[in-house]
Amino acid sequence: MGADKVIPFPGRKALQQGNKPLGELGDDELMLLARGGVKEAFDTLVRRHQAGVLRVAGKMLGRASLARDVAQSTFLEIYRFLPNYHATGRFRRFLYKVLLNQCRTARRSAKQVLKMQARLFQEPQENSDMPDERIIARERRRELERLLFKLSKKLREVLVLRFAGGLSYGEIGEVLDLPAGTVKSRLFAGLEKLRRLMKGKNI
Repeated sequence: MGADKVIPFPGRKALQQGNKPLGELGDDELMLLARGGVKEAFDTLVRRHQAGVLRVAGKMLGRASLARDVAQSTFLEIYRFLPNYHATGRFRRFLYKVLLNQCRTARRSAKQVLKMQARLFQEPQENSDMPDERIIARERRRELERLLFKLSKKLREVLVLRFAGGLSYGEIGEVLDLPAGTVKSRLFAGLEKLRRLMKGKNI
């Protein structure tokens, strides 16, 4: 494999002269601008990826408040890394590597895990205004999320990155340092196990 092509920093003035809105710039360009002191560039980057990061963190941790904390710490860690960032066109790989590390750190706390499990298995509040179909769909979704935690970490990570994060097989392989074949086999194994669990629960 050849060396990654490093994208040169065009400079703040050059980008401003081009009149190109920040939202139209690539991730690497935004990172380089942020490194050069353009705060709005990093804010744009956060807004672009926040929803995906929250989805993955939520599926990995099972608790919305903890997922928000982890998402915040993920972007903070990336901001701290700005001086050392190399623009090689692989920002998403870098982002989700940091996110998974933050998720793993959060889950290592026994107290946090216990709180998460208690929250997951709470009885849902009654809502008489919600149509029956929406209640059934919500409870099926909650049960599916609970079943995710019955999978091993290696299977759960692949499933969450694929379906919550929307990453390709190649991107997942880069995040987890796995060959594409292993990613596909883990994805297949994880889906098969989920199907068996769901069948046992009659979901």
